[in-house]
Formats: sequence, C-alpha cells, structure tokens
Amino acid sequence: MKDIMLADTPVEQRAQILRDSCDQIVERSYTRKFDQEEINERRADLANVAIQKADLEQSLAEIRADYKGKIKPLEERIVKLRDELKAGGDWIKGECYKFVDEEEKMVGFYSPEGYLLEQRTMTQEERQRNVFRAIRGNAMDKTGTDD
Repeated sequence: MKDIMLADTPVEQRAQILRDSCDQIVERSYTRKFDQEEINERRADLANVAIQKADLEQSLAEIRADYKGKIKPLEERIVKLRDELKAGGDWIKGECYKFVDEEEKMVGFYSPEGYLLEQRTMTQEERQRNVFRAIRGNAMDKTGTDD
C-alpha cells in the first residue's frame, strides 16, 4: 500500500475521490500530520505557555518561602510546648535548697515551692557536719514541751 494515495491530486479533491472509491467508510481516531506553519504556531504557543508556567512557579516559590518563614516560628513553638508537656513542666534555672539528712545519709534538693527535685546519697564532703546542720539538728530535736 502507498504512503499517500492520490498524491498527484489536490488535497481538496482527494477526500471526495477516496470516499467514492473506498470499500467501507469507518469512523476512527488517527493522528493528522501538521504542516510547517502549524508546527511553528504550536512551538510559539508552547514557548508562551512554558514562560507563563515558569512565572507562576516562581511566584509560588516566593509565596511558599514567605509562608515557610511564618511557619518556622510556629513549628519551634510546637516543639518547645511538646517537650514541656512531655517533661510535665518547664525548665527553670533558679535557687534550689539543699538539705542533708545525716541519719539516712541522703541529700535532697527542694524547689522554692517545697517540692523535692532530686534525692541522692551523701558524698564524702557532705558527711562532715557544718554549723547550719548543727543548729538545725538541735532545733529539730526541741519539741517545746521538754525544753
């Protein structure tokens, strides 16, 4: 079979001749070849659409960067709040009060609110008695009834 049937006949007359001489007319989908002018139009259209798309993508990138800048502090705040909730409180640096219990040979650290923060055994240095423990020891022994 030929690539182009009735190649010498003008394009306008070809369709009528093919219709009149065919065995059957069948409805089908096919690819119609572009001529050079149509190819050039499509290439120009493709270039314009690609430029529009690139402009929109650049705008989207700028908007995305702007929103990322707004979202980042919120993400940092979420991490901080999550860590505080996980720990059951917030991290504070401040005065704590150390008490040494010589009878149990333990040391306890208390918050200003009176909560025990940490408890451990006494170190060698802490086993030596100082003036404050001597005064506190005597004051704790006094009940007020017998003294």
